[in-house]
Order: sequence, then C-alpha cells, then structure tokens
Amino acid sequence: MRTVALPRSGVHAADQASAAMLRGSWYEIDLDAICHNYRQLRRHLPCHVKVYACLKRNAYGCGAGPVASALAKEGVDGFAVASLLDAIAIRQQGVSQQLLLYPGALPAAAPTIQSLDLTVSVSSIEELEQWRAAIPRLRVFIKVDLGFFRAGATPFDAGKLLAAAAGLADVQVEGIYAHMSELPTVQGSDADEQLARMQAILREASGFGWRPAVVMMSSTEGVLNHPDLDFDAVDPGALFFGLPESDKPTRPVILRPALKSICSSLVSVKRLDASLGPVPAIFGKTPGMILGVIGMGWGDGLPREIPSGAVGLIRGQRARLLPPAHLEHIRIDLTDVPEARYGDQVVLLGRQGDQSITHEEAATCWGTDIVGLYAQLRDHIPRIYTQSKGKPQ
Repeated sequence: MRTVALPRSGVHAADQASAAMLRGSWYEIDLDAICHNYRQLRRHLPCHVKVYACLKRNAYGCGAGPVASALAKEGVDGFAVASLLDAIAIRQQGVSQQLLLYPGALPAAAPTIQSLDLTVSVSSIEELEQWRAAIPRLRVFIKVDLGFFRAGATPFDAGKLLAAAAGLADVQVEGIYAHMSELPTVQGSDADEQLARMQAILREASGFGWRPAVVMMSSTEGVLNHPDLDFDAVDPGALFFGLPESDKPTRPVILRPALKSICSSLVSVKRLDASLGPVPAIFGKTPGMILGVIGMGWGDGLPREIPSGAVGLIRGQRARLLPPAHLEHIRIDLTDVPEARYGDQVVLLGRQGDQSITHEEAATCWGTDIVGLYAQLRDHIPRIYTQSKGKPQ
C-alpha cells in the first residue's frame, strides 16, 4: 500500500495523492520498517515496561502524524515530542495515546495544549506555578537533569519539586523522566552514576510517602545497552527509524532504515555547445557534455557544497553531481547517460535498477552521519509512505 502526504500543509487528502508528482521530488518512508523496529524493541522489554515513542523533529523527518498512526496500531503506549506542530500532526491522525510534551512550548500555548490533551514537562517550581496559572487541571511529568546539563531539575532540587507538585490538588503528576547525557566527554561508567542519581531522587520521594507512577530514563542508547535502566517506561526515538546509536548493543536488535529513498526529477536536459562560451572548469573536462538539472537543492536539505564523488542514479546508472549547489537545483552530468530525458526520475538515496546509493554513502557525501541525514530532511518535501501487508516480525 502506498500513500502520499504533505506534512505541515493545508492540502486536502484528495490532493495529497498527487503531491509527489506536483513537486517532482519526494522522500519514500517505509512504515513497515518502523513497525518492525518497534517489535524488535518490544520483544526485549519486560511486559510491564511501557514504550513512549519519541517522535521529535517531525519523527526524525519522517512525518510525525503518519508514523504515530502506524505505531499506535502496533500498540505503542504513548508518544513524546518537543514541538506543538508535531503534537498537532499526531492528534490530527486520530491518535489518542498519551502525548508527552518535552520542554519547548510555553504556558502561552495553554489553550492548544489543553485542546490536544497533552502532558507537559516541568523542571522547576517556577515553571510549575506558571503552568498552574495557565491550565486549571494540570497533568505533568517532572523532568530531572542527571548530568546532561540541559532541561530538568538538578538532583538537589528534584525532591523539592516532586514534593511541591505532589501536594497540589490541581496538579496530577504522571511520572518523572530524564534524558541520559550524550555529551562527548561521557564515559561508559557515567550510566551507573546517572542511575545512582535517579535512585537517590526516588528514595527522597519515598521519604514523604510517594513515588511517581512512571519512572523513565532510557532513550535509544540506554534501552539497547542498559537493561537495568528500564524502570517503568522507555522513550527511544532514533531506534524506530533504524538508528541504533550503538555498534554492538547489549540487546541484539535487527533494525531496518525507515528512509527508503530520496528522489527527484530532471527539470532540464541539454547538450552544451559553443554558444554558451567555455564550460566552467569546476564541471570537469567532458567533451560534448550533456547537462541535466535536478529539481532539488540545498534549500531542500541537500549539501550546500557538492563533494567530489557525489552521484545520482538516472535510468539505473550512476551519474556525477556537479558543483555548485543552488537553493532549489543541482546539476548532473548526463554525458554517459545520453538516453536520459526531461522528467526522468533521479534517485539521490536508495535503489534504481541494479545500482544503489546507501545511507552510509549518502551521509559521507553530505558531510554528516546517518542521524544527520534524517535531520536534514525538509518538511516541505512530500513523503510517500509504503506499507506492505506482510506478517509481523
């Protein structure tokens, strides 16, 4: 089954089916791979451990709404996002599971948050009071910082915040969570230190006769390598899209990439002649060059600097991309593919015929890693969602 969606747009469903054709460029997202990756995780977790799918940055560029809809049907317990736009996209798909809002929105957004039935994150007593003033019956997760130096109450302040929130009749504390440190100086032993800090916070809470219903501190790297950090729930994100963030995880999962292909089209084809003047040296010396123009550029997430060796696939053959990149266009040398024609499909990631451009190759050429490849996906590019009716894996 193939469906097409234009994220973040007001285009009606009847028009979305032609979005890729109208634009001439698209991403192909494999929903089966995303569901497969969830099932791989679920089979390694104890039954009582809930899974909150972290779909930040528009589900890593794959489209928060359609991805959440697919995972909801698989039985995911809840979702977590930082952007209200992502929360809106998820609710518009009819997804009713709990939706945790990471730090990002402010109390000024209270009417939208209430209408979407979101749970907000709170990191200090000051934040708690501002949210109480904006939302009469407030549902919160307390966020703590265990050494990431980002949002969250410090271990010193966390107990005070928990005690304050637990004593308020108009506040429902649904859980406590942390994101483990990803700073480059982190050593393997730091996971144990962060766990010890969380356990100390929980002991302090139990001192006044209370424990949050949900304790959560494992994202992708944590859930794959530190089973002792499972607690009541986990909130991985990259894992769902085939990004293990670990070469040899303790929990052996077989992940599949969610991003199947990046495709565009030839919007111009011509053979260069003397009337244009000398061929720019940056193109290389190719007598009788046939020049193609692709309808994607650095404004669409492609690299601004076209590296040597970067290629696209056209009619099942590799053809080199030519610098410089432009906002909405890049050039391609079609001299060795003389049969190429205006309107032909160009694959910048994925397979065409017997040739393929892998995620690793694309990431190297784009000067990033595979996570960065997903992060550079643009919300204005249509997405084609593919999902077969195969058996669950």
